[in-house]
Amino acid sequence: MANITISVPLVAGSLMPYITENDSYKETVLLVCGDDLRPPPRSVKITVKTESGKLMAISIPNDANSIARVTIDGAAI
Repeated sequence: MANITISVPLVAGSLMPYITENDSYKETVLLVCGDDLRPPPRSVKITVKTESGKLMAISIPNDANSIARVTIDGAAI
């Protein structure tokens, strides 16, 4: 079970879920990378630079025994 969700707010006002907390991290990595990437990815990393210049990173493992991690300017939160 993942500790992330991915959804898309639609113009019509509804929300389309892609990944829920009931899905695995492998399903999240598969959504981003597909299933034909070789060698397989260890994780997916998403980074965002905030308006104040801070760097936020989300690391989603391709591993059922790990959890997704968030850092801000390199410090785990």
